[in-house]
Amino acid sequence: MALTIIPPWLEKLTFSDVWRSDVAAWWGAIVATIALGWNILRDVRSKGRLKVQATFRMDDMRPHSPPVLTVRVTNVGSKPVLVQGIAIQRKKGSAPSHHFFPCEIPKMLAAGEFLLQVLDRTGWLPLATEKLYAWDSSGRQWCMATKEFRRLLDQHRRLSHNT
Repeated sequence: MALTIIPPWLEKLTFSDVWRSDVAAWWGAIVATIALGWNILRDVRSKGRLKVQATFRMDDMRPHSPPVLTVRVTNVGSKPVLVQGIAIQRKKGSAPSHHFFPCEIPKMLAAGEFLLQVLDRTGWLPLATEKLYAWDSSGRQWCMATKEFRRLLDQHRRLSHNT
């Protein structure tokens, strides 16, 4: 049994219908176009992508101290990303509108790597906070997921009422 590249339905065509060289040329053009489309799609989709998470943590060594606001930024994409810092944006009409926490030394995160940064050791989170995000060297903002951000705000309210 011989391995054929041309499908069986193409072999039934006669020379009077289509020349075999024309069929082979069209077949090659179609396969090349599909391969080109796949390569473009792969290159466009493979990017660095950051996931931002935050939590309030209690210090086990000092149980009576306030919770610490800690942010974790993870590269969940396939390309490296240079993280410049973390910011908190407040709702419109609030002054100041942003609180910035730049990295002392910007950190290049390869795929799967993370950055852990303490924003505040007193459990502080400004009132009317709208979003928490990290920004990269291109200026793109990577926001914390809405559901996780609401959970963080609820956690902050519970902790601030207990103190």
